[in-house]
Amino acid sequence: MTAPATQTKSTTVLIVDDEKNMRITLSDILMEEGYHVTTASTGEEAVAMCEMHGFDVILMDVRMPGINGVEAFRRIRRHREGVRVIMMSAYSVDDLKQAALDEGAIAFLPKPLDVQKVVQMIGEVHDTAILIVENDEGVALALTDSLKNNGYRVSLANSPHDALDLVEQIRFDVVFIDTQLPIMNGLELYLAIRKLTPTAVAIMLTGNEAEFEKLAKEAVKRTAYTIVKKPLEIDSILAMIRRITLERAVHGEVKKPE
Repeated sequence: MTAPATQTKSTTVLIVDDEKNMRITLSDILMEEGYHVTTASTGEEAVAMCEMHGFDVILMDVRMPGINGVEAFRRIRRHREGVRVIMMSAYSVDDLKQAALDEGAIAFLPKPLDVQKVVQMIGEVHDTAILIVENDEGVALALTDSLKNNGYRVSLANSPHDALDLVEQIRFDVVFIDTQLPIMNGLELYLAIRKLTPTAVAIMLTGNEAEFEKLAKEAVKRTAYTIVKKPLEIDSILAMIRRITLERAVHGEVKKPE
């Protein structure tokens, strides 16, 4: 196991691979980029390390002695729900690939790795710009603080008018839209934002009121990404944003969840 590098970036990375040369190569590259890097040679070792320490990103090989990478990922998530896991494999493992993605892995990369792409994926996570349009001040501030504490660039709009002004000036990657807004409801605002910035991923926020849940569902029918119900589960939201960001980095587009 390598000792952590001198940390010049906030992101911590765990590399899990039974091939020593792969661990050394990836570790050296990421440490040169300024990341705080640790390595493990088995799934069991990775699980034990994650019980004691939190990592922002885990690069996990699928085929390893003992438990495979997908099973290790499942066990790690019991302790670290929001961790970003990138699976790696030199083999055709379609069943394991689908299982990993279903479990919440944010990417599945073939070996030999495109190392430049890996570095880009890790580095781009915190470049995500987020807009929150929320009528409830308490919800808005809690979500804003959580996202900022995780390194995201966040803007907050208290009204549809303010939101549209911001969207005309700033390119946002993700927009959270409350369905219950003054003057203009969430569906109307989503459609207006989509005209200005069609590439932004819209996440609709709603309570249990049937009227506003119906508006959120209509937005999803019109290509909004998904609906998140209040009270918000911050860990789930963080995991969602990480997946959106890295899907865009890897594939150039974001696939809506089922």
